[in-house]
Amino acid sequence: MTHFDAEQRTAEQMAKEHGFWIPMMEVFDLGVPGPSGNENDTYVATDAIYKVNNLLNSGSIVALLRKILMHNQIFPDTAYCFYGFAGFDGRTVQPVIRQPRVEDAHPATMVMIETYMAALGFEKTTNEGRFTNGQYEVWDVVPRNALVDAEGDIFVVDAEIKEIK
Repeated sequence: MTHFDAEQRTAEQMAKEHGFWIPMMEVFDLGVPGPSGNENDTYVATDAIYKVNNLLNSGSIVALLRKILMHNQIFPDTAYCFYGFAGFDGRTVQPVIRQPRVEDAHPATMVMIETYMAALGFEKTTNEGRFTNGQYEVWDVVPRNALVDAEGDIFVVDAEIKEIK
């Protein structure tokens, strides 16, 4: 059994024992299917977005949870909460995370995003949508992943993040 398989079986067992297992056939009960990306299928509810994560980018549940903690430190207005695990019994286990829904928002422009990230203490790099502050490197902060609401506030709803060692 690989480390990944052990992580999957442990997560499934823990979720079932503690009541946060979501059979894959019940995922649609989370909300209306929304836009999906490389790593997440989304479900839109009245006040939240649920992301069912396939671990394609992070590679493990532990790595995803670390990324969530970093996101929550950098972008507290769009902090994720762990919601549960979805999956098929004895097979794939996918973490489900919940994020507040940003009302009446549309994609931010790159100028807005760069200004916002600078206000958070990040410098842009030579790659579009990539920023660093010496402690973290954040990328994929582009219009599809950053929203602006009616009041002009910016919300980063999805980004890739790593700690600089």
